[in-house]
Amino acid sequence: MTAVKPVLDAYLELNFVLGLAAIVWLIARGVLSRTSLSHGFVAQLRALKALCLCVVLSPFLALGVSALATHTPAKGTVAIGDIAVAAYLRGDIAMPATQFEALLNTRQRWVEILLGGEYPVLSVILALLALVSLAYAIRVVRDGLAIRETVDTSFLWRRSAKVDIRLSDRIAVPFAVRGLRRRHVVLPSHLLDTPRELRFALAHELQHVRAGDVEWELGFELLRPLLFWNPAYLVLKYQFDRLRELACDQSVVARKGIDARDYTNCLLDYCARTVVRGSPRVLNVALVTGGKAKRVLRQRVIALADAPSVQTTMPAMFLGLTLVFALVLGLGAASVQQTEDWSHDRLMLSTVVNLERLQARNQGN
Repeated sequence: MTAVKPVLDAYLELNFVLGLAAIVWLIARGVLSRTSLSHGFVAQLRALKALCLCVVLSPFLALGVSALATHTPAKGTVAIGDIAVAAYLRGDIAMPATQFEALLNTRQRWVEILLGGEYPVLSVILALLALVSLAYAIRVVRDGLAIRETVDTSFLWRRSAKVDIRLSDRIAVPFAVRGLRRRHVVLPSHLLDTPRELRFALAHELQHVRAGDVEWELGFELLRPLLFWNPAYLVLKYQFDRLRELACDQSVVARKGIDARDYTNCLLDYCARTVVRGSPRVLNVALVTGGKAKRVLRQRVIALADAPSVQTTMPAMFLGLTLVFALVLGLGAASVQQTEDWSHDRLMLSTVVNLERLQARNQGN
């Protein structure tokens, strides 16, 4: 249990930071929707990627925030537990010391309950979550093998320094994927009969490769077995999938020689084919199936219509958002980290608790 506890603590802290990141993003998205960037999906996607990168780096951001806090004039701490202990010792919190200590150790007590197996209901719930996580892991492996088989059985048509362009008779919708060493764009073979659609499809998938969307999508899918139950993960994943396609569409039509009207018609044709043919899930055009298909298609058409007038490069705004994300998530990660049990304030609290227990024992005698 001693070896598992640090891993569980880190996992709980990751989920807390993820929840905080989802709240921060929804607030930022609401603010951006009231500015000229309401349809600037390229800039929004970059901001979301910066936020997700801050989540990944949150342990290091927490160390930086804690180090900065010790160099402030107050030489304070940002951990909620230490702040609460200091407030209690100053008399700002009025409750018995034993009760306050029990409240302070709530997280540790729940971790011990989860790992102790004393409650059968919790054990059953954890077993079910583990089974669902295993099912998602199996699905990720299965989808990866299906994509790999599609790539391996496809025909190498063109090759550049970093990307292989392949043709396949087994798919109806183009997709981009990466292997260990190279990236691949796989196109349906029938596109050779329609050069205009071939050009649009190739431009779309190469834009995904250029923007690094393939690697980000891979990262999200690899995390699904661990975070499938967390609503914050689902929110950020949906937002990423949505912005990935909207930003890609805008970037494609912003390039010279790509007409937005023709590109939109091509997109609608492919969406119709995907719905009618029922292509495999992993090879579907993103977000065009299911109950929200009409709304998503409407968003993509609006994004294409607004693409020429959208300013996608705003370094000052991007830098400002990134700094805000890093500061908020760093503070959040530092505030929930477990602190040293034998700090000066903790020793004083332990002394008060022992004196209170001794007094209660003497009164009982």
